[in-house]
Parts: sequence; C-alpha cells; structure tokens
Amino acid sequence: MHDNASLTDCHLLNFMYLCRHKYIFWNQILINIRKLILTLFIMLLISPVAIYAQQTKTVKGTVLDETGLPVIGATVKVNGTNIGTVTDLDGNYELANVPENATISYSFIGMQSQEIKAAGQSVIAVTLREDTQNLEEVVVIGYGSAKAKDLTAPIMVVKGDEIVSQPTASPMAALQGKVPGVNIVNSGTPGSGPTVKVRGVGSFSDSTPLYVVDGMFYDNINFLNNADIQEMSILKDASAAAIYGVRAANGVVIITTKKGRRNQKAQITYNGYVGVQVATNVLEMTNSSEYAQMLREAGEDIYSSYLQSSINKYGGDYATNRYNADTDWYDELIRPAVMTNHSLSISGGSENATYSVGMSYLSQDGIMDVENYYRRMNFRAALDYDATNWLKVGFNAVFSNGKQKLPNNAAWQQAYNMPGIIPVWDTTVSNPVYASPQDLGVSSNLYNPVATTNFYDSKNDTYQVLSNFFAQVNIIPDKLNIRTSYSYDYSLIKGRTFTPVYNISSWQKNETTSLTKSDTNYYKSIWDNTITYNDKWGDHKFGAMVGHSMRRENYRYLWGNAANVPEGADEYLYLVNGNTEGRTLGDDGWTYNGLSYFARLNYDYAGKYLLMFTMRADDSSKYQEKWGYFPSVGAAWVMTEENFMENQNVFDYFKLRASWGRLGNDKVAASDGFASITTGNDASGVFGNGAGGPGVLIPGWQNATYFSWLKWEVVDETNVGFNFSTLKNRLDVDFDWYYRLTDNAVVSPTIPMTNYGVAKNTGEILNTGVDLSINWHDKVGDFSYYVGANLAYLHNEVKSLDGNLQMIKGGKTVNMVGEKMNSYYGFKVAGVYQNQAEINADPIALENGLEPGDLRYEDVNGDHKIDGDDRQILGSYVPDFTYGFNIGFSYKNFDFALTTYGQVGGELWNRKRSLRYADSHYNFDKDTYENRWHGEGTSNTHPSAKGLTKGWNISDQKISSYFVEKSDYFRIQNITLGYSFKNIKFGNYTMPGIRLSLTADRPFSTFKANSFTPELSDPEGWDTEVYPLTATYTFGVQIDF
Repeated sequence: MHDNASLTDCHLLNFMYLCRHKYIFWNQILINIRKLILTLFIMLLISPVAIYAQQTKTVKGTVLDETGLPVIGATVKVNGTNIGTVTDLDGNYELANVPENATISYSFIGMQSQEIKAAGQSVIAVTLREDTQNLEEVVVIGYGSAKAKDLTAPIMVVKGDEIVSQPTASPMAALQGKVPGVNIVNSGTPGSGPTVKVRGVGSFSDSTPLYVVDGMFYDNINFLNNADIQEMSILKDASAAAIYGVRAANGVVIITTKKGRRNQKAQITYNGYVGVQVATNVLEMTNSSEYAQMLREAGEDIYSSYLQSSINKYGGDYATNRYNADTDWYDELIRPAVMTNHSLSISGGSENATYSVGMSYLSQDGIMDVENYYRRMNFRAALDYDATNWLKVGFNAVFSNGKQKLPNNAAWQQAYNMPGIIPVWDTTVSNPVYASPQDLGVSSNLYNPVATTNFYDSKNDTYQVLSNFFAQVNIIPDKLNIRTSYSYDYSLIKGRTFTPVYNISSWQKNETTSLTKSDTNYYKSIWDNTITYNDKWGDHKFGAMVGHSMRRENYRYLWGNAANVPEGADEYLYLVNGNTEGRTLGDDGWTYNGLSYFARLNYDYAGKYLLMFTMRADDSSKYQEKWGYFPSVGAAWVMTEENFMENQNVFDYFKLRASWGRLGNDKVAASDGFASITTGNDASGVFGNGAGGPGVLIPGWQNATYFSWLKWEVVDETNVGFNFSTLKNRLDVDFDWYYRLTDNAVVSPTIPMTNYGVAKNTGEILNTGVDLSINWHDKVGDFSYYVGANLAYLHNEVKSLDGNLQMIKGGKTVNMVGEKMNSYYGFKVAGVYQNQAEINADPIALENGLEPGDLRYEDVNGDHKIDGDDRQILGSYVPDFTYGFNIGFSYKNFDFALTTYGQVGGELWNRKRSLRYADSHYNFDKDTYENRWHGEGTSNTHPSAKGLTKGWNISDQKISSYFVEKSDYFRIQNITLGYSFKNIKFGNYTMPGIRLSLTADRPFSTFKANSFTPELSDPEGWDTEVYPLTATYTFGVQIDF
C-alpha cells in the first residue's frame, strides 16, 4: 500500500510539473505575440514619419507624347505616398518633398504608364506611348479595380464620353451594337428603358442583368443621364461576375458616376443637344379602294352593304370602287417630336481632395400625336477627401426626378385594325364628333384609335435618391487598406390614371369617370466592408481581398380606385372626391435581407502568368435553404512575355485566358404556397349500393396543400478566349467561347388533374456561343482612322424541365426540351391550294371543305389529318447572331463616326395579323394585299382574301407559321460629324475648346417583317401595340470652360 501511494504521488508531482512548464511555455508564446503585435503597431505608426524623415527634394520635368506634343492633365505621383500632381497646358509638372529613393509613376488615359526612379535626378522628362490595347487602363471590377493587362476575364469598358452625345433616354440604349454578347432591345415609348440580355436568356422568369451604381444594386439604370456616367464595365463571364454571387447569373454592369481628378483646376463643361424624332419604317396599310377590293373578293354579297354604308355617309362610288373616306390611321397618330438634353458639370481637385458636381435635364416628346412625354432632372455630387495620410473619406449622391405622360399603346393595334373607309371625324353632323364604326353597322371590335389616344390620361412621377458614403484606412500605403461603404437608395413612383366620360359607340365609351392612384416605394441599403492587400516581390505580384456585405430591400405598394371623380383640372383628381361606394384600396409589400462573405485572390508572375480566385457565400431570407456558395477561377497566359516570343514579328501582344465560375439568380419568386379545400360533387366519390341504386354519387371534400420550396437558380459557366494585337498594334482581335448552363431553373408544371402549377427548381437551360471583336486603327500624319466589327453567336436551348416532362406552355409561347426558349408552337404552312384538282387529291382538304386559296398545313405524322399531333416548333424571338460594324476618322479639327447594328436568326409573332380571327372587317397591311392568292399560281405563301375570313387559315386555336416572320434586321445605328475649336482666346482668357456636332441616330433600318420594327420589348416576341422606334437628328454643342 505504501509503495502504491508513493507511486501515485510521484505521478501526480510529474503531472503538475509538466502542466506548470506547459503553462509557462504557452504563456511565453502569448507574451511574444503581444510584443510582436505591439512592435508592428509602432512600426505602422512611425513608418509614415520615417518616410518623410528621409532626405527629400523637388522633382520637375515635362510629359510629352510620341509626336513631341505636351500631354495635358497627365497624373504624376510618388508611389506609396499622397504626393502627386497633374501636368499643365505645356505638359510641365513639379513635385516637392520627393524622397531620394522614391519611384515616380506617370500615367494618362489611353497611354502606357511609366515608373521611374527618382534617385540622382531632379529633372525628369518622360515620353508616354499610346496604349493601343488599353493594357494600362484601370478597369472597375467587383469591389475593386485592376489594370486591363491583369484581367483573366472578358470585361468590356465603355467610357462616358462615348455615349454622352447620343440621344437616348437611358444609358444602356446607347450601348446597342457596341459590346458583343450583349443584346439590347430598345423601346419607342418616351422614357422607357431597353431590354438587356447578356449572353442569352438564362431563366424562365427574369434574365435582367445586375446593375451596380456606385455600390448600389439596381434592376435598371433608366434614372441616370448619359452625362452622369464616367464609365461602365460589363462583366460578361462567370469568373468576373461571381464576386456578386446570387445576383450575378445574368451578367453584371458596373456603373461609376463622374468623379474629379487630383491637382486639377476646376473644369466646367456644358454638353447639350436639340433634335427632332421622326418615325421610320411606318407600316403601309391598304387604302380604302384596296381594302374594299379585298372584301369584295372575300364575298361581295356579304360585305357590299357595309361598303355601301361608307359611301352613303361619307361619299364615293361603289361601281368604281371609290371612297371619299380614305383615312391613313397611322398618319393620323404620328407626328415629329422634339428631344433635347442639357448637362453642366464642374470637376477638379487639390492635392488632398477631388470633387465633381453636375446637373442635367432631358426632355423627350413622343411621336404619338397626343400629349405624351418624358422629362427628367438630375443632380449629382461626388467628393473624395484625404483627411490624413492614412484616412480617406468620400461621398457621392445622385438625385433624379422624372415626369412621364404615358401614351395609350392600344391605339397602335386599333390603327392596324381600323379600315380607311371610316374618317377620324364625322363632319356630316352639325357639331363634328369622332366617327364611329357603329354607323356602318359593324361589330364591336373596331375602335377609333385617335379617340382612344385622347381619352386617356396616365402619368408617372418618379423620385430617386442614391447616396454612398465610404471611409478607407490606408494601413500600409499602396498595399494594405480597410474600406467601409454604406449605400442607400430610395425611389418613389407616383402613378395616376384618369379616364374621363366619352361616348364614341356603344362599345367605345365610358359613362362614369374613374381614377386610379398608386404609390410604389423601394427602400434599399447595402453596407460593404473590405480588406485589400497588394504586394510585389521581384517578379511576383500578389493581391487579396476579403469582404462582408449586408443588404436590405423593402417594397411597399399602396393603391386606390374611385369612380365619378370630377374632371376638368388636376386639382380635382383625388380619390376623396369620388364616390364612397365602390371605392377600393390595396396595400402590399415585402422585405428581403441578405448577408454575404466574399474573397478574391490574384497572382501575377512577371506579367505573363495570371491567376484569380473568387469565392462568395450568400444568405437570403427569400428561401428556406439560406446559404449558397459561388466560386470562380480564372487564368491567363501572356505569351508575348515569354523568351521564345522575343524574336517573332507577328504578335505585339497575345494573351490566352480561361475561366470557370458559378453564379446565382435570386430574381425568382420567394418560396410560396397555398391550401385548397374543395367540397361538393367536384370532390365526390362513388360508393356502394344505396337506395338510389348502385354507384351513388356522394358529395365529398378534399384538402390539398401546394407549396413551393424554392431556392436561387445556379449558372455554371466556362469561358475560353484570347486577345492579341499585331501589325504594330494596329490590329486588335478579341475572341471568347463560353458555355453557360443554368441549373435549378424555376419551372411551374401543372399538377395532374388540376389547373394549378407549383414552381420547382427542376429546369436546365443552355446558352453557348462566341463573342468576337476585330478593330483596326492607324494614323497617317494628321489623319487617324479606325474600322471595327463585332459578332456574337448564341445557341439557346431548353435542356430539361421536370422529370420526363417535354414541354411547358409559358403564356404566349412554349418551352420544349431541345428547342429555343419561348418558341412558337403550331402548324407549319406547306403552301396554298392552287386549284380544285389539288383539293380533290388531298383527303385533308376534302374533309375540311377547303377550296383554292386556303393554306396547306404540313401533315407531320402522315395520318391524313391535321390535329394537335401535327404541331411543331415554328421559331423563337431569341436571335442566333448579333453584329455591328463601325468606322471613324479624325482630321485636324474634324471627327466622324458611323456605327451599325443587326441581328439574324430570330422570329417574331405578327399578332397584328393573327388577331383577324376576331373580326373579318379588320384592315389589311399592304403586303397581305399585294401577295394574296387571287388565282392559280399567284401566291404560294398567302391565302386568298376569302381565306382570310375562314377559321381554317386564321384562328386563335390554329396557330400557324403564316403569322411567324423573320426578325432579322440591319440598321445604321449612329452617324456623327463633329468640328472642334481649340484654345479659343477671349482677351486674357483661353477657352480650352468648343465642339459642334451633327448626329443622326437610327437614320436607316431595313428588314422584311411587316412591322414598325423587329425590335420588340415583349420577351416572347409578340408584335402588337408596339410604339414605333424613331430616327433622331440632333445638333450638339460641347463647351469646355
């Protein structure tokens, strides 16, 4: 016992000894760590002092270009410090307090930067070379910036100067044709923004890209003026966009509003234009005689009394087919309209601060000959300030106020339907009134379109405020910094629609006034925090960024409606003035919260091997599955930096790149559902042998729950590409191939035995294609010129839906596995029956009582019947190719630019024509009249006039390829001619410059579709109620004070 106790005591003493020494060991480590942290902290504090305690001197010199001319406004900066300046009108600069061992950098937009050691030099003259590849250009990327030469992803940059003078209400509209892979479809309605798709259509719900304006997320940037923008970066592939995670599946457009420049005197710039908008490619309709000819061919005994009614009331002669009423309804609706824009900006900066303020005013009248317009006033301000050598703070804001008077676009379809044998005004009565089709005895489907436009009063007033505050702590100059940024946006849309009392016909009338008002509010906030580190060791460059973001989005919608509101003045238009009985109110809204963590690592060896990794984790309150993870990787190899490429003369620059990334799309509905209880015979069962006999129907009940468990859609994208420059940097080529697969695409298949659909993450969508741009630029003496082309090819395909499901009807179109999204589905026209012999030889024609002039449909399964089994895909609005060409030159003070744009491989649905099934009295477009079948051999594509009154050829239930037309078009997008006056002297004052310009925007378009334009804002390609696009001719002035 004693021995065992001694042994136990010994073990206990050894254990205590070891614990004591381990405690001393770890305690000593903690003490050393605290000493190390304290030492590093002291070094960080005294490092700026040590830098400035070094021997300093003044360095001055001149910055010239390759031709020996001074570079005005070049940035000259001492690396790692806040010491910097810009060159004056003679290219001169001077820097004070420059450390002896400092490195000075010289940079200017469009030129290659240089870094020069200051040791042993006090006068440094620098010559900057033109950066034809824009390799030194700083590109804004997600939560940071990078030089173009360091990118591993295809990022396109468009400068504000390129779009400021283009007459567009939205900045994105000005990008049409400039960026391959970005399809922009414009709208003619005043103030309406374009529809934008980046690399195809990747969702059944919403394929709109994410817009990031000074850190704030948006679904569009229609509130911005072109003059507000400094630059736009378009992130097309997943590796570039993945840093935005769950919002980036459809591409990202980063917008930077205008900023000032350091050490620059105040620059005051006015930029404005005034012009006229003119409708182009106005669809030609039949005149009254041609219209009457069609109806007489269709059945003179049926339509003669109707035609005679027009002659009896308005004059004419039936025997000679002449009608005094011969109205061109489109001409009655269309007018020339004025568009003007004015902007004024002031920017500059000192050694420690930059500033920029500006205001702009846009006014656009609509070409519909009624009051419709868009007015927008914008104010913006930006201030960056170096409070100390380690703290930088800043603020920027944009305020936008818009007023939009909306047109009634239903009038465009009504103008297509309305025949010319009815005038606008009935002057046969003592007090002229709007003419009514009812006077000719027609049915209720014809409306006077001019009356429709005038008895409509709808307005939207918009107010939007974007603000951003940031603070950046530079822990190690040019290496390590911490940045926090808070962005807040508030927008309000005040809508009002008033319908007055009117009476055109028994169906075109309103007996009691009505007023609808709405307030739509959006409140959004984002708080971003990032830590960024960059360093360089010899040929190795390393960068890292980690960040955290919190966001909140609130939507509130309040609306009300009342009848019998007094008319006559805006002061009367309040709901309280209407009837109490029947007044309705509504209130709706939602709130979503998000939390994100993200990181980026990038590595560069000797400027030839580039790697970039990003990762983002997103949390969203919209779904039960809260977290999503979105990684990406990109690599690039600059081959021309290799030793084995030194002696070759083919490539001046060549970079290969490849990337992969995963993106998310939370623009799908939040998880939702409902319970359904059904009672009565609809939920019956058949039971037993009762008094009523066998199989008695017993009323029952059903309780069912339909609930969607949704999450964000996911896009995986692979991108492989290259860009090179050759022939002494005069020819640049940029090529990318991509493969984008959307997984978890939300589809809503119908539940069997019900009319309900429940959303599921079960679909797959493929978008794969090629983006190519080729540009040539050269200079011969005072003459410089460029020629460029860009091309985008897209293959869009529905890969899968829900299990074995092969097709889902998506509203007006279908989505079928193996076909393009939003495809038209129906019967394919194989020709027109030409004679009775063809009728007699075809069982289908005989069975359906057809006659020559009727359409022949393709019998797909060969069963001699035309039924649902013979339907097939007829086309889709998604184009296969988009392309653009551009040329330009400058000679002395003249400059000229021309851009074009076009698309190939898409189809549209001519809904205007297909609506004929509703009423045989509708008018005909000129193409239908001229190409109709009116005898054997006259047409094999268009039915006869009589055929256009028969359900076999026109029916809402018999969708056919007759109504599907090619949406291909080619357009001269913009022509600009300018002349600049430079350094204009007024006494002792020298004005830097005045530029005068003439611009023609969309002056020419050519296409085959029977439409105002193949550009349709309807995502499914239905051509109806389309506001025409215009050609806009402007005179512009830019003045630099």
